[in-house]
Amino acid sequence: MPIADPLAAVAVLASPHALDNFRSHLDPEWIEQALRATGTSTIRKRRLPSEQVIWVVLGMAMFRDRSIADVVAGLDLALGPEGSTASKSAIAQARKRLGSEPLKWLFEASAATWSTEAAATCRWRELAVYGVDATSLRVADSPENRAAFGGQPGRNKTQSAYPLCAS
Repeated sequence: MPIADPLAAVAVLASPHALDNFRSHLDPEWIEQALRATGTSTIRKRRLPSEQVIWVVLGMAMFRDRSIADVVAGLDLALGPEGSTASKSAIAQARKRLGSEPLKWLFEASAATWSTEAAATCRWRELAVYGVDATSLRVADSPENRAAFGGQPGRNKTQSAYPLCAS
């Protein structure tokens, strides 16, 4: 698989339909288990129960360019009449009530499952791809690598000391 394919897939993650796609991969039972395991289940019925607050935090991570209130409204996370939302102070209080432990539990559970799946399905040159951040890799200076990657042009029409694999 060319390295550009995973990079293109990552680039579309910040679109609104991406959270729906993400939701389809995140087992709702994991959220329940995270809340039970950390003792943070919502007993009182609130506009933003703990289950929804986890989605708020995940939405904040995916839509970093939007305000938290916009994330809650845009993803329709507040319980109540259609189109209603929670106040900014209610969102902040809900996040504080939730704490970090359920999110840590959820991260560890999903990472354990997804990392093994990704290692089996997302491969580049027989290596498992876990993340790529538009970078350049220096590879051994061999005729094969020069032929495959070339080199960066330097001053006076010279080439870099190492072949460069740019992603």
